[in-house]
Amino acid sequence: MKRKKTTALTVMAFCLALMQMAGNVASAKPFDFSVIAGGWARIDGGYTLRVENVMSDGTADVSYFNPGRIHVAESRLSTQEGRIKLFVKLQDEGYPGCTYTLFYYPEQNVLAGVYYQAAVDRAYEVIFVRNLDSG
Repeated sequence: MKRKKTTALTVMAFCLALMQMAGNVASAKPFDFSVIAGGWARIDGGYTLRVENVMSDGTADVSYFNPGRIHVAESRLSTQEGRIKLFVKLQDEGYPGCTYTLFYYPEQNVLAGVYYQAAVDRAYEVIFVRNLDSG
């Protein structure tokens, strides 16, 4: 009798654990990368980013301007530590191998992170605010 009671309790505990895990999986929502779509202006100058055609797989069309268009060689969206991360690699005259690694802060509606200037091997903290004129 004792064995049946223990087994039943074990099975119940296991079922409750499975239900809890299923609930956590069901409530875990994938990141909505589209929240960073639109125009962004760096607060320290005429640098702007444009993020368009954002897909759930982390691809997007990213354009960079200072003030003219600078070639974007690579861009990708991912997540890190619960935040949306945007990586942009530039490859153009004056920008060989320069990168942005930015994180989206929904509380302030900003992209903030690091700009790496490859030519001088230096990193700078940067902030982009949403450009309301461009969507």
